[in-house]
Amino acid sequence: MDWIREENYAEEMRAKVEPYVAARKESGSFERVPGQRIYYEHFRAEAPKGVIVISHGFTESVQKFTESIYYMLRSGYEVWGFDHRGHGRSVRLNDNPYVVHVERFRDYVEDLHHLVETLVKPAAHELPLYLYCHSMGGCVGAKVIEQYPELFDKAVLSSPMLGLSFGNVPVHAVYIGASLMGIGERRKNSPTPVNEFDTTPHFETSCDSSECRYLYYLEKQKADRHLQTRSPSIQWGKEAVKACYQAISAEQTARIRIPVLLFQAENDTMVKNSAQDVFASRVRTCELVRVPGMKHELYMTDSDVLIPYWEKIFAFLQ
Repeated sequence: MDWIREENYAEEMRAKVEPYVAARKESGSFERVPGQRIYYEHFRAEAPKGVIVISHGFTESVQKFTESIYYMLRSGYEVWGFDHRGHGRSVRLNDNPYVVHVERFRDYVEDLHHLVETLVKPAAHELPLYLYCHSMGGCVGAKVIEQYPELFDKAVLSSPMLGLSFGNVPVHAVYIGASLMGIGERRKNSPTPVNEFDTTPHFETSCDSSECRYLYYLEKQKADRHLQTRSPSIQWGKEAVKACYQAISAEQTARIRIPVLLFQAENDTMVKNSAQDVFASRVRTCELVRVPGMKHELYMTDSDVLIPYWEKIFAFLQ
């Protein structure tokens, strides 16, 4: 594998990775709900041995996974990525471009299912289908493989959002507070005012363990307004809390039939590792991999961690 290391990272990304990925990209959109456009990208591989579908995390976009897509393509997999509603170039159902809003978390699940059934499967020609998810996308992915247990052949959940972390504030208190605040149109607003994108680097408090990768994507965000979401709506928070409880329930986890590889970051402050432990204990086909010393975004770590991470994923898929 031609790994991209920390030395001259941005230069290598621009000179080698971006052209390689762009040359294999086709983009488009679909409307599962009339008038609500979901943006996707399809990356073709020569003689592919499988197809990977990416489900990204909260405030992210398929654009954040360029390096990951490069490794997937180089390993012989076709790739499909899309922007969840409220993110990137997909439909926004509120007026504030910096706030992610969704009416129902189930819409994320149904969008992913629709993409696979109407676009991915017809193009896959019986190749095995794999799901790669991060954070919020991991909750979406968990619910997809629970509700549609035969849709994918294997799934990778990287730091999945199976329980939200609010510090010392109990989750039920947050939910009650959101219910009281989010009445009528206020449900589309952020709990606190958000009217701009902060362009100042905050690597130390970020979710990343690799500074060069963090700064590379920050430059992408500065240049593209579609990538500048940064806060949840009140309704998103309520729906996310409910979705996490449902995803780790004994009733739903019992529906999973496919092999699952779950990565857990030791120093994760965004999601609850304890909820991931519950999920892994209830899914008999789940392998839990704990990554010591790392923060939430495991695909944004330095090479000494990132390379074994991807080697484990590709070994699992094969």
